[in-house]
Amino acid sequence: MLTLLISATTALLAASASLAQPGRTVPSFESWTVDCGNTGVCFASSYTRSQSVWVDLRIVRDWQAEAQPLVRLTTNSELPKEGTLQFAVDGTAIESLPIEQLREMQPAVKPPAGFRPLGGEGFWYPTGPATLTLLEAMRSGKELKIILPAVNGSDPVTVPVPLHGLKSSLLWLDNRQDRTGTVSAIVAPGTDPAKDAPHAVSLMSADQLPPEVAAVWSANRLCSEIDPTIFAGLNAVRVPFADGASLYIIPCGAPTAYNSPYVAILAGKEGAARQVHVARMSEKGPIATDLIYNAKWIPADQQLVSYFKGSGVGECGLWNRWVWNGTGLVLLEEAARTTCDGTEPDLSNWSSSWPLKKASN
Repeated sequence: MLTLLISATTALLAASASLAQPGRTVPSFESWTVDCGNTGVCFASSYTRSQSVWVDLRIVRDWQAEAQPLVRLTTNSELPKEGTLQFAVDGTAIESLPIEQLREMQPAVKPPAGFRPLGGEGFWYPTGPATLTLLEAMRSGKELKIILPAVNGSDPVTVPVPLHGLKSSLLWLDNRQDRTGTVSAIVAPGTDPAKDAPHAVSLMSADQLPPEVAAVWSANRLCSEIDPTIFAGLNAVRVPFADGASLYIIPCGAPTAYNSPYVAILAGKEGAARQVHVARMSEKGPIATDLIYNAKWIPADQQLVSYFKGSGVGECGLWNRWVWNGTGLVLLEEAARTTCDGTEPDLSNWSSSWPLKKASN
């Protein structure tokens, strides 16, 4: 059985060699970075520090056709019960929000499933026209100033957020969610109707698994031995396919200090389920494995990434990327770094073990 699986894996590896190889890290534009979660929710973010105070500003948009952009602000600064939070672009005041009013309106904002903000105190900016007004000013400006209210008699703190690169970041979001040229695009809207972006469905509980999928998942007792509250925070998803089948990417046991193991289970349109094995490279060639660490699903490309961290920093370990081909996950790329020296992670410089380099003549 294993021999057949490895033979099939070898064939899949050979078929993958000609496919495009995007970067191993998410792109950044000046001081802005962009990324998408497992469900297809995407965001552009800027992390800025002013002395001991930092702010993380994110522009977030879910995958549904009708989803509007949201603005999320998180800071490590204590915010008082009273006072105002102020926003200005290039010296022009955009909004002055009473903290008490801002707190009251938070329950009215439904956070996108799968969105995980940084720790600290966070607020969603008032939605609708207020958000669009802020975004329009930011797109055409050079610097956003966020003025945090005074605490315990101290002076207000002004945190400048550079806006260079924001427009490119928002264009990346539009393209990634297949919205450019539609009425829902942020940067380059058109007349085409809005449509759902490439997406997966968030799974917050093992109770959401169909019986056939749950049976496969539970067959490995380590998979089902996971606290429900931990399961809810691990970005499990169901990936729906056009033929009625679904791929489930779900945790397999409790996470360790640096790594969370996952498994992939395919449920056919008739309901039958099976575990999906993935290929990895060894010194003797491809091998099949069950576990995918720190799984990241990329809906736009139907690709799955595994990033096993050898340390908390993540500067060493193993990185894999597979693509769904209709029946299984094909290995596109594998890279590793064995030296754990505490340096800043840079996966672009990790040694590739797949695709294999051609020997020089």
